[in-house]
Amino acid sequence: MLALCLLLQLSAGVRAAAKVCNQHEELCSRAYNDVTSISTHASFAVTNQTKPTKPGTQFKGINDQLNDGVRGLHFNIMQGSSASQVSLCYPDCTVNDGGTLLDSLKVVKAWLDANKNDVVTIFLEGVGTDASPTAVVKAFTDSGADKYALMGKPKSWPTLEKMIDDGTTLVVFAEDPNIAAANSKGYFISYKDTVLKLDGPFKYGDEWTCGPWNRTSQSIMLIPHFIVQTATYGGATYNNMPYPFNLGTTNGYQYEFHAVSCRGGQSIWINFMEVDFYDQGDLKTPTLKLNALPYEGDNKKNFYPEFFDADPEAPIASASTPAAPLSTAWHIALGACLLLSLFNALRI
Repeated sequence: MLALCLLLQLSAGVRAAAKVCNQHEELCSRAYNDVTSISTHASFAVTNQTKPTKPGTQFKGINDQLNDGVRGLHFNIMQGSSASQVSLCYPDCTVNDGGTLLDSLKVVKAWLDANKNDVVTIFLEGVGTDASPTAVVKAFTDSGADKYALMGKPKSWPTLEKMIDDGTTLVVFAEDPNIAAANSKGYFISYKDTVLKLDGPFKYGDEWTCGPWNRTSQSIMLIPHFIVQTATYGGATYNNMPYPFNLGTTNGYQYEFHAVSCRGGQSIWINFMEVDFYDQGDLKTPTLKLNALPYEGDNKKNFYPEFFDADPEAPIASASTPAAPLSTAWHIALGACLLLSLFNALRI
């Protein structure tokens, strides 16, 4: 009887310790390019929400973004104060200087150290950047972030669980071909052959569009979903300044509409929705829907029309089926084990 109790308790413990990948058990078995994630445009360009002193694209820093479920970071790389330094700036360093690439990579590396079951993606933005390719590589090695990097574009994308088990939980895409070719270890993956970046950004009032329609071998879809405006700052005029208005709409139903519209017109899955001010509006619910994960307010009526005579006890068809609860017999057996343990303790 004692052996049976130990077996039951061990089995129950295994059930309770199910692995999660990017915060969800259901995502573990999915390939990297079969998952939709939120990514933050110019992730480093933080401004104060209540008393802004400079334009910015986010109200929270990189560590908070990752803690809140963001899994894609966009770094606009430029030469810093010297050729050996790489700065992160948007739209340039006179408007929002987000510090060095090295400092931001240290934050990412520390976060990955503490979160072993999460896969993060970095997009190195800027075609024709003046940042030194050698300096960019050095920032990755000096920060230690390179130890997590996936080495090269795989023939087929592994599952999140495989990447986590292998310790390759950082994917790095480089938009500039010189940057992409600079790393001898091959962990800078070229945009050109891998990332299909759709139209964007947009001006207020524009229609969300889903071009270009020229996919070749790309297996990752990136959708810029943010609005910019023309504005003057420091005596200079910029056409791509952040637009921190109507965020409940932009980061609400328009986010879902844009994603679903583009998914219908492209032949690959949506992998990253790039947004400004990610913590405004509701991005979580539509992202859960895109991943076919349960969300707040999810119920059978979402999947069975009113006139459909569905079994009220049937599981929801589209959402991932959760692990089966312990049976009544199992609970009785566990209860008996507890009573036996108590009885033995009293005898002692």
